[in-house]
Order: sequence, then structure tokens, then C-alpha cells
Amino acid sequence: MSVSVSTNDLALKLLLAAVPEAAKALSVDSVADQLSQLDLDGQHAEGTNAVAHLLAAKYNSELAGTTDAEQAEVSQWMTMSARHGPVERQTFAQTLNTHLAQRTFLVGNRLSLADLVAFANVHPYMTSLTAQKRFAVNNFSRWFDLIQHSLSADALAKAGIQLVEIDLNAPVQAKKQAPSAAKDKKDASAAKDKKDAGEPKAAKKEKKPQPAAKELVIVPSMIDLRVGHIVDVEKHPDADSLYVEKIEVNEDEPRTVVSGLVRFIPIEQMKNRDVVLVCNLKPASMRGVKSFAMVLCATSTDGETVEFVEPPKGSKPGDRVYFEGFEDGTPEEQLKPKQKIFETIQPGLFTNDSRE
Repeated sequence: MSVSVSTNDLALKLLLAAVPEAAKALSVDSVADQLSQLDLDGQHAEGTNAVAHLLAAKYNSELAGTTDAEQAEVSQWMTMSARHGPVERQTFAQTLNTHLAQRTFLVGNRLSLADLVAFANVHPYMTSLTAQKRFAVNNFSRWFDLIQHSLSADALAKAGIQLVEIDLNAPVQAKKQAPSAAKDKKDASAAKDKKDAGEPKAAKKEKKPQPAAKELVIVPSMIDLRVGHIVDVEKHPDADSLYVEKIEVNEDEPRTVVSGLVRFIPIEQMKNRDVVLVCNLKPASMRGVKSFAMVLCATSTDGETVEFVEPPKGSKPGDRVYFEGFEDGTPEEQLKPKQKIFETIQPGLFTNDSRE
């Protein structure tokens, strides 16, 4: 039984160090420029998350979650944490900061694969933040500090991870320099002149206390994903790159949807097919045609290939599509652009090597 760990796979290095039974039982090899792989009990896994799940199933099943809902949520956080771009890292940190407002761990009330993998993935990002930026996402920073101190120094050292000094106190602001005595004297003299001239004083308005803003917790179930069926499609009359579709979603009439897919998908492949729609975006006019939904597609890393996200088999127009673990959530009637709900969730939406 052997495991090949990519040289830059901090998450698996940390997991093997945190679960010594696995490290003792397996032959561990370091590989460069390829995905981590594991052969165990006749099963083969490839990629960080797949290998981590197989290791947990063998050596510590509780790490993967004890219920179906927990297991689904663990997988989701592991997948969301895998994006490495600076914008994606910042978005993920903000998402965690909101999620952890009333939580200690990412899933349930104990350490899980989600915590270990996400911690390893965001470690380089945390080291790059200033004290002010860490305090701005203090729930995220608190969680990070908890995870690093939940692991032994030996485990961190074996994974090549250094402790990050986290200060959860507000950064001290520099005091403003007091005005000079000459300026004080001048201001006082000017104030006296105004008083002597009989200038009326403006009555001070009493400020009413403002109610505290309710913190918005963004979860995937806020997005209204539904199965749609394209019943008609044509080129946009004023834009060569756009299609205008009529899509049936089991409402009184089909929705008009404008999609920038001309470059990627031939019109013949657009006709008479099932798709997944984001149905609660704010309607938007695109070159004079108002669009009332968005077709959900997946894009290759180089941006050259775009394909439809296929609805589950056996589904019909109007059926709701949801994320595992968030089945009971109620979608927003309409997403408010300023809240950036879809933009927060979107970085966690991507497919694996099997396009699932």
C-alpha cells in the first residue's frame, strides 16, 4: 500500500502527519508535477480530496463526518478551499469569516477533514496578511489559530507548516498629533470674536442610535437553481456573440434568457435540451433584450471550452437543483447585487477531473 504525495500538496502532508497510523502503514513517496495518488485495499484515488477521503475511511472515519449531511458539507468546504488565485483566496476567507461567526469548526462540533484541508490550503494566504487584514476577518483568523494549535508541533513540522502568530486584538492606531498652542490660541480668539458679534448658535441635533445591521450569512441555498428546457433559440439581432433563448421552467410562460455562448456552443446543440438555470438574479438588459435568468455552464481553466452543467437524470423543467447538505434552505426571491451572494458562492463551483 503506497501513497504518492505531490511536493506542493500541504493538505495531504498535514493529514498524514496528523493521522500517524496512516503514515506508519503506508509507503509515502514524494512526486513532482503530478496529482497525489493513493492505492489502498484495492481502491485507487487521485487528487487531494479523493485521497484524503480514502485515508479517512480507512484510519479515522469521523474526520469525514458522521452523517450524510456532514459528509456532504465536508466535501463542499474541501472543494471550495482548493482555489488558489488571490481573489479566490480573499473570497474564501470572507466566506469562512461569515460561516464561523457562530461556529468553532467548519462542520459540526469537532475537527474534520474540512478544517485540516482548508487550513493547509489557506496557510500561505494567512501568512501574507497584515495584522489589520487578519483582524478584518477575525472569525476566520480565530478558526485558523485554533486549528494550528489543535495540531502538534511535530505534525506541523512534518508537513512543512510554520506556526503563524495571530493577534485577535484590534491593531493599535497611531495617535493624532495635538494641535499647536498657537493654533489653539487663534481658534479661541476667533470663537470669542464670533460670540461677541452676537452670532446665533446653532442648536445641536441629538443623534438617534442606529440599529445594528444584521449580519448576512451567505449559504448556497440562497441561489435559486432550477432545471430548464430550451424550447427556442436564435441569434441576438444586435449582438453576434449572444443567443436569445426561450426556456421552459414550469411557469406560466417560458423565460427569455440571453447567453454569451455563440463562440462556444453551436446553435444546433442549444436546441431542445435541458439546462440548469440561476433563476433569482436581477433581470438585466443585454443589448436591448431583457434576460430573466442565467444558464449555468462550466469553463475550462484556459477559458477556451465552455459546456453546460447537466441537470440530474430524470429531472423535469421547474425541478429545483440544490447542494447536498443545503436541501432545506429557501432561495432568495431575488438576489440583491450589493450583497454579492452569487459572487461569494461562485468560486466554490467547479468540477472535478470526471466533470462532476
